[in-house]
Amino acid sequence: MKDCEKIGCNVYDNLSFAVIVIDKDFKVISTNNKAAEIFKTKQTCGSSCFALTHDSSKPCWENGEECPVKECFKTKTNQQVVHKHIYDGVEVFEEITATPIFDENNEIKFVIEEIRDITKMLKLKIVINHLRSEIETLHGIIPICSSCKKVRDDEGYWAQVEEYLSTRSDAKFSHSICPDCLKELYPEIAAKRKKEGK
Repeated sequence: MKDCEKIGCNVYDNLSFAVIVIDKDFKVISTNNKAAEIFKTKQTCGSSCFALTHDSSKPCWENGEECPVKECFKTKTNQQVVHKHIYDGVEVFEEITATPIFDENNEIKFVIEEIRDITKMLKLKIVINHLRSEIETLHGIIPICSSCKKVRDDEGYWAQVEEYLSTRSDAKFSHSICPDCLKELYPEIAAKRKKEGK
């Protein structure tokens, strides 16, 4: 074996993401070490790709999933999708890229499928979007009525401050009365509280 072939095999087997080579019958003809690690088996060759990746006897498109391998064979172009898989009871989101490999007659000989776990990245994106949304919620100038203190939203509707804030944040409100309003609206109660030292 030539040095470059040895290097090629080493690179293939040491990639940080799973690689599966699939023929026109949707049979796996080769996998790298990461794929064997994910699927917890060395007997990947000869299996159907959907049995290996979805633990299914039917192709993924018959179960309502978009199949990048099928589309790759059909369109002769790279395809990319995100699939949800469950391994040992754990939900995992994977970005799958299917790349066609052509023979000398420009016919697709097989498809290389790359599988990258993007679960952490998606969860981080969800957290970032949530934080961004919270920051944008209470950012900028909020029009408030100088008389009744209602707040105008982006659509031009006026709402009580607590309604405005509770629809844009996780804030919850309880009602009370401040000392100034107590003195103005209920002077007897305010005087009694002052006398009691409350």
